[in-house]
Amino acid sequence: MQTFTLTSELLTLDALTGDDVELMTTYCQDPIFEHTLTIPWPYAASDAEFFINNLVVQWWDDDDEYTWAIRETGKTELLGVISFRLYNDTIGYWMGEPHRGKGFMKEAVAEVCRWIFSTGRPEVRWEALVGNKASAAIAKSLGFVYTGIEPASSEYRGGTHPPSWWATLTAPDENPSYAVESGQPWPF
Repeated sequence: MQTFTLTSELLTLDALTGDDVELMTTYCQDPIFEHTLTIPWPYAASDAEFFINNLVVQWWDDDDEYTWAIRETGKTELLGVISFRLYNDTIGYWMGEPHRGKGFMKEAVAEVCRWIFSTGRPEVRWEALVGNKASAAIAKSLGFVYTGIEPASSEYRGGTHPPSWWATLTAPDENPSYAVESGQPWPF
């Protein structure tokens, strides 16, 4: 698939470029990322270059995962990254520390979910390692229904699949043929 851009009044979600390497490397020094993301640790500029120039390109080419840079509309600065994994319908995201708490991530997740539902997919799944309250707060605020703890779908450092919180957001006006597990309170 060719990369494409999603836009809202607040944000533009577009392709990561070589110009994003420096900021991505800086953001990925955040100690919280060691425990919440699958990124190499410690994180180097070569990791950002490989991610942007190889992994993201291959995922788009293979229709496995669509990954976008998050930017304020009309600006070029990288704020964070958001991805949708087509092979298991999961959304994942991270925001650089200086840009947290400003509503950017909630808007980015909402925009990607709107696009996903426009393609006819009936649901989006969210996951985050147990304890990632910031990511969970975004999912909860957008109406994702918490479904429990399962192993992480992605392999983490050391080849493990640690316990992750999972939730599902069903497309508006959809009547799925399965029962979405409900009644479980969010774990925070």
